[in-house]
Order: sequence, then structure tokens, then C-alpha cells
Amino acid sequence: MDVVLFSSLVEALYEAALNPAQWNGMAQRIAAAFDAPSCALQFRDSSANQTAVLYVTDNYDQKSLQDYESYFASRDPYVDGALRAGIGRPMLGQEIISPQDYMNSEIFVDFAKRIGICHIVGAMLPVSSTAIGGLGIHSEVGAAPFTEEDKTQFTLLLPHVTRALQLHSRLNTLERDRAIGFQTLEAMSVGVMVVALTGRLLFANSSAERLLQLGQGITASHGYLRTQMPANQPALQKAIHDAALMPEGGSRTAGGLVLAPRGPGPESENKQPLSLLVCPAPGNAMGSDLRKAAAVIFVNNPDDERSPGEAALMAQFRFTPAETKLAAALLEGEQLEEYAQRVGLSLHTVKSQLRQVFAKAGVSRQAELIRKALSNPILSLCREN
Repeated sequence: MDVVLFSSLVEALYEAALNPAQWNGMAQRIAAAFDAPSCALQFRDSSANQTAVLYVTDNYDQKSLQDYESYFASRDPYVDGALRAGIGRPMLGQEIISPQDYMNSEIFVDFAKRIGICHIVGAMLPVSSTAIGGLGIHSEVGAAPFTEEDKTQFTLLLPHVTRALQLHSRLNTLERDRAIGFQTLEAMSVGVMVVALTGRLLFANSSAERLLQLGQGITASHGYLRTQMPANQPALQKAIHDAALMPEGGSRTAGGLVLAPRGPGPESENKQPLSLLVCPAPGNAMGSDLRKAAAVIFVNNPDDERSPGEAALMAQFRFTPAETKLAAALLEGEQLEEYAQRVGLSLHTVKSQLRQVFAKAGVSRQAELIRKALSNPILSLCREN
């Protein structure tokens, strides 16, 4: 392998680490660099005891991939030998098992021969704390085994393959965690905002957006979070600053609770202030587009009297659909007689359902049911939007 080809292959590996779509052709490029017809890259998850063959050359069809992952992965002498030799150590197939013994093995007769592979140069690679990778380059049946020179070239390539796979794995994990984090924040009925040190809004879930649009207690001015009453803005900014310093050990207060009173006006009369819980942002876990995140702010609106959604009530208390609808109606303040008339049931039937609701919720009165449902911190996050 000449220097130009080697450099091109290494460059392609690191490009694939940043752009997962490019891994699809990587096995073909590695095989071509060794004048070989076949290459496969597999992952083994030790925590789940599973193997996945992810990137292969064209000689692999869907059936061969399924056969290997479901059966032959645990009966592969090349993999077993490479693991015994040590993760990260390149091996020639004939160093693990003689060519004749391999060609008499079950995996060759029923698997490898069918896709036209026999000899190998390969290694197992460290990928993460729970996963290892395996890279194998194969020669066809009837060809000569790989040589020590092939092994030397493979050894030069191996560190780059390993680092590219590790980077690929870490980026995938970050992207997955980011997606899960945003989906979770968006699903919450509590207002959640992420802000930079300056107070610039980087993210607001649907509940927070509604509060900002109302402009009662908090507002968004030119993309920045502001309290409606200017006198409360310094306290909010200090809490954001303290939260931002927390990961560096610069502040012991770590944000804190800030009250945001509603401004003057008839729509704000007799309303309690919003409560803003300001917490340090978890490093870069929010994703690369929120790299400058300083604080996560949870907003509680004490006037929000929305009840938990029916799905949440049913899951929490194992109500039937009819019992769930009754419980939801009671939480909204509807009287039994009104509910019976609305749904077209007799009051006797509704009272019978109510007894079942009380029994399943472990209460004996409507007031207890309402208090139990509304005080549940999980149910409070599952309010109907």
C-alpha cells in the first residue's frame, strides 16, 4: 500500500467518524487497499451479549449477516483467537487456526465458503466500556493466506480505525442523549428553558413558550429572558451567573429560586408570582448547538390548574377507561350529577364507578383523590396541554 493510498484511507476513516453515512462504503475501501475481495466490521456489546455486523463488502447478503449474528458469531475461531491474543493485537488467520482445520470447521462449510472467504488478517478493537469492534479483511477461497507484510500494513492502519470507531461511538452516544433530552423536556408540562450566561434563550419547551407569550411574570425580549418587573431582573441574572459557575466550583449557591411577580394589569390581578428554579446546565450534554448553555430554568405557574392527562391517570392508578374519565372530570371540578348527565349515565352507575376509583386510588373522599393526584410530582408533569 503506497503512501498516497494509505493517507487517503486514513482521511476517509476520520471523515466517516464525523459523517456516519460514509461508513457504508468503508469496508469496500479497506478491502481494496489490501487487494482483497472481502472485509467486515462488527461490534460486540458485552453488556447485552450481542453481535452486530454493521459494515461489509458486497459478498455479504442479508441471510449471511443474519446467520452470522444469530449463530456463527459465537462459533468463530478467528474472533475467539483474536480475543485470546488480546484486544488491539493484529493476527493472521493461520496464527490462530491452520487453514486445513479452518476449512473443515462448521463456520467455513456452512457460512464462509458460501460468501467466498477463507483466510483473514484482523483484530478486535476497543470501542467503549461495553463494546468492542472487530475488523477482518478476507481473501477468497483458493487464494494464498495473508503474509507478514499484510499484517504490518494492517498494524499501521489499525490505530486509525480504532480512533475513528471510538469517535463515531461517542458522537452517536451524544446525539442519542441529546435527542432523548430534548424529547423529554418538550414532553414536560412544566416550563423548561435553557439560557446562556447573558440570559439569551437557547431553548424553551412548549409550556415555557406559552408563559413567555402571555408576558405575565417573564417575557422574551429580542431573544433574551427577562422578568416582567425590572426590579426582579438582577436576581434572575445573578442566579444564572451562579449556576454557570457551579461546574467550575466558582459558586456554592448553584442558581436557586427566583420569584417573578406578574406586572400591573387586570389580567394579573390576584395572581401569585411565577417560581423560577435555576440550575446549572449539565456541561455539553445538551448538545453542540447549546454548547454555551449556562443554566436550565424550570418554571412553575401556581395558577396552572390543569389536571393530569387521562393516560397518566390510567397508568398510575390502573383505572378502566370509564373510571379514568370520571376521575379526570372530578379533578377538573365537575360535580357527579353534572358528569352523569353529560355522559348519559345514571347517578347510581357513576357512584359505583366512583367507589372503584376510590378503592384503586386508596382514598375515601373526592378531596383526598384530588389532593393525591395533584400532589404526585410525576402526574404534575403529565398535565394535558
